[in-house]
Amino acid sequence: MKRTIFIALLLLAAALPLSAAGYTKNVAILLYNGVEVLDFAGPAEVFASSAGFGASGRERAFNVFTVSKTKNPIVSQGFIDVTPDYSIADSPKPDILVLPGGGAESVITDPEWMAWLRTSAENAEHVLTVCTGAFIAGKLGMLDGKDVTTWYAAVPGLASEFPNARVQPGRRFIDNGKLITTAGVSAGIDGALHLVARLYGRQIADRTAEYMEYAWAPQSYTATKYALLNPRLDAHGRKLQEATIAARAGDHDGAVAIYRELIDKNGADAEAWLNLGRVEHGAKRYPEAITAFSEAAKGEPQRSVALYNLACAYALSGDRDKAVDAVSRAVAAGFRAKAALQGDPDLASIREDGRFKELIAKM
Repeated sequence: MKRTIFIALLLLAAALPLSAAGYTKNVAILLYNGVEVLDFAGPAEVFASSAGFGASGRERAFNVFTVSKTKNPIVSQGFIDVTPDYSIADSPKPDILVLPGGGAESVITDPEWMAWLRTSAENAEHVLTVCTGAFIAGKLGMLDGKDVTTWYAAVPGLASEFPNARVQPGRRFIDNGKLITTAGVSAGIDGALHLVARLYGRQIADRTAEYMEYAWAPQSYTATKYALLNPRLDAHGRKLQEATIAARAGDHDGAVAIYRELIDKNGADAEAWLNLGRVEHGAKRYPEAITAFSEAAKGEPQRSVALYNLACAYALSGDRDKAVDAVSRAVAAGFRAKAALQGDPDLASIREDGRFKELIAKM
C-alpha cells in the first residue's frame, strides 16, 4: 500500500476521540524543572504511539498527558521549554504514572508535590520509574522489599538511601507487578514497551517499536509471558487483530477470509468492512475495496475515514469525479486530516482538480 505509516496514523487519530473512555487508560507523565528529556519523552512516545495500535473501536488504548506542580513552563536539561497539560490541581486521575529522573530532588523536597504523588501512586494501576525517578518512588515507600533498578551511576546512592530495597545494577527494567523500575534514559522506552505488551499483547508492543524504529529485544523469560493478541479485546476484537496480523504478514487472502467471516455474522459490521477495504486496497483490488469502503461508510463512527479511503480507491481506479465527491463527503462527515489529503500519493490524480483545491482551501 502506498500510504505511509505517518498518514495511516493521521487517519486513525481522525477516527478516534482524544479523551479517555472506559477502555482507555490515563497515562500521566511527571514534569519538573531539570527533568531528563528522554526520561519522559521516551515513554511518552511509546504510550502515544501505541494508543492507536491498541485501540478498540473508537477507544484509544491510552490518553497521554503531562503533569507538573503548576501549568507554568518547565525547563528540561536547561534548554527545552515544555508547557504541562495539567497541574496537580486539575490533573485527571492517572491509571499509569510515569516518574522520570533528572533533578528529582526538587520534587522530593516539596510537600505539595509528594502529597499529590502519594495519592496518585496509591490509586494508579501501574507506576513506571525511569532513571533517578526511582528515588521519588523510594520516598513514597514503594521500593521496600523489592528488586529495583536505576541509572547505573545512581545505583550506589539508591542502595544507600533505601537499604530495604534490593537494588540490581545492569538490569534494563524490573517488573514488580504494579511498580516497574528502569535503568537510565533510554531504558524508559523498554519499560514502557514492556508494560504495553503486558496490557495489550506482544503484537501491539512490536508494532509500536517498529513504528519508532526502536530495536526492542525483551528478555526471553519476560517475552514468553506476553499474550500475542490483546487480552482486553472481546472475541470480535481478537478476530480483527488476527486479520491485521495476517495482512501484515502478506496473507491478504487469509485476512479477507477473516473479515468475510465477521461480515457474514453481521452485515453491518462497519469496522470489518473498513478493514476489508484496506486489505483489498493494499492488494490493488480496487473494485472490491470500493464496495467495502462504501459499506463501511454506512457506519457512523468511521464514516469520514471510510469515505477518505473510498476517495483513494476511486482515484486509483481512474474515476476522478467519484474520488472528488468522496473527498467532499469525507470532509462533510468530519474528516480533518488535511496533511493526508495533501500528501497521500493515492490522491495524486485529483490533486490539481479545481474542486479538490477548493475543498483543501476551506479546511
